[in-house]
Amino acid sequence: MDLLLSDARVWASPAEPVSEPTTVLIRDGVVAHIGEQALAPAPANVVAVDGRVVCSGFWNCHVHLTGGKWQAARRGPAAVLQAALDDTFLSRGFTSVLDLSSNPTTTMPLIRRIESGELRGPGIMTAGSGIRPWRGIPFYVRDDVPWFLRWLMPGPATAAGARAVVALQARSGATITKLFSGSYVEPTRVKPMRLRVAQAAVDAAHRRGMRVFAHPSNREGTAVAVNAGVDALAHVPDETEGTEGLLREAARRDIHVIPTLHMFASTVTTDESYLAPIRGALRGFIDAGGHVLFGTDVGYMPDTETRGEYAAMHASGMDAADILRSLTSAPERFFGRRDGGTIRVGNRADLTILRTRGMPGPEDFADIHAVIKHGRLVFPSADS
Repeated sequence: MDLLLSDARVWASPAEPVSEPTTVLIRDGVVAHIGEQALAPAPANVVAVDGRVVCSGFWNCHVHLTGGKWQAARRGPAAVLQAALDDTFLSRGFTSVLDLSSNPTTTMPLIRRIESGELRGPGIMTAGSGIRPWRGIPFYVRDDVPWFLRWLMPGPATAAGARAVVALQARSGATITKLFSGSYVEPTRVKPMRLRVAQAAVDAAHRRGMRVFAHPSNREGTAVAVNAGVDALAHVPDETEGTEGLLREAARRDIHVIPTLHMFASTVTTDESYLAPIRGALRGFIDAGGHVLFGTDVGYMPDTETRGEYAAMHASGMDAADILRSLTSAPERFFGRRDGGTIRVGNRADLTILRTRGMPGPEDFADIHAVIKHGRLVFPSADS
């Protein structure tokens, strides 16, 4: 059945103004018409938007499916799992998320249940368990992982080993790759990945059409990531000394950055002497022409609220259009998709409806009224 959005103010792309109230017709999962004459010839479900702002569907490009609420992913009640997905993702406006390393025995069953239609979503792409430096398991997960499960956290010592790990993870369902190019093996010590190992992993992933994300941490980890040719940095490096030139080079090479600024404040410290240089590093990257992807690191960070990330991005010099770009058109471009990221006739009907009825400011992206995925109202749903 068609879906008709009435009285919708459409923010079609970051480069365009918000429209006056209009009608959007969705048919077969795509936008079929935009305009007052968009009347469905057959019966349609009508969503009264009441002058609220409609954006393309949001992406969260850095999440982890860790913690007790996901442990029943294989056989747990669908209603319980969907409630967790709603709280963590859909109610925050996300139609698509990137899992940048979690336990595949949790992640893959959850993805299968979403793809089967048993769960409403969001769509999830996963990096499997990620790839760490040789003997470089991060300190913040080491004590939580029993020794007999550490095989799930590969740390290849050779280029051949890196290629084998990428191949194994791809066969197991990973569609992206995550490298810990700099791993916090202790709270004050970062172990970098060997450059030849990182290069081999990147090459193996790219041969399979997989995008590669790197956790850089400091100057050495950033240098490994940039020189290995990764596609995105999963964080702004929080040890920023010596990274200015590397971030400019990353911008030149079209390596994207996921800031995760609020994560640093939430899990490390709110001391401005620590946070201000991280925001400054992001600002320098943007000034050099770098592209930003939105991400929160939820899962590692227990806070599911997004308001703090939007505020921190704004404090780094990003306006509402910049933030919308990081949520919508930038990730679609990053993955080479041509049917999303903007609201156009013929594009995928992944839409996020904000509560605001005015021109959105950065804080308004945290206030979500409804979410549509592939033309289906998934939040709130009839059974939620």
